[in-house]
Amino acid sequence: MINSSNLDNLMGAHVIDSDGDKIGSVGQVYLDTDTGAPSWVSVRTGLFGMSETFVPIDQADVTGGDLRVPYEKEFV
Repeated sequence: MINSSNLDNLMGAHVIDSDGDKIGSVGQVYLDTDTGAPSWVSVRTGLFGMSETFVPIDQADVTGGDLRVPYEKEFV
């Protein structure tokens, strides 16, 4: 489970899709204003990470230093 105690591990982590393919890397972490829990990340994608896409992390998991999200790369 992702919580405020492991935010440092998320910064710059590889984002992996549901098929195990790398999508990009975490740019920013956004917290829920009511609970203070991390709820979204921006994922840097594309050539040199010049594009960023917001991805919800309520169903994501940190495994081996990577952030695994339940979405396919094409969707993100």
